[in-house]
Amino acid sequence: MKKLLVISFLTIAVWSCAHKTAPTQTTTTTTVTTTTGDASAGKDTYTAKCGQCHGLKNTGDYTIAEWGPILDHMAKKAQLDDVEKANVLAYVDANAKQ
Repeated sequence: MKKLLVISFLTIAVWSCAHKTAPTQTTTTTTVTTTTGDASAGKDTYTAKCGQCHGLKNTGDYTIAEWGPILDHMAKKAQLDDVEKANVLAYVDANAKQ
């Protein structure tokens, strides 16, 4: 019985002292691509599709750099096509905080 306890203790001691690697940290960067979108159509899309699920955010509360990740995430949920997304980007770009 003592032998089993000693072996268990040594196994745990060796295992706890073993070299451990830190988990790799990944960084996500979002690139804001400015395309030629129609800001007027973007406002209509923003009001209709974004306002359909939640209250509309004041576009002046965020910079265009902050809008990039928001649009990337929410465009998928709102099922915006590339043209609609470009138009919304043009709209928020025109009204974003400087």
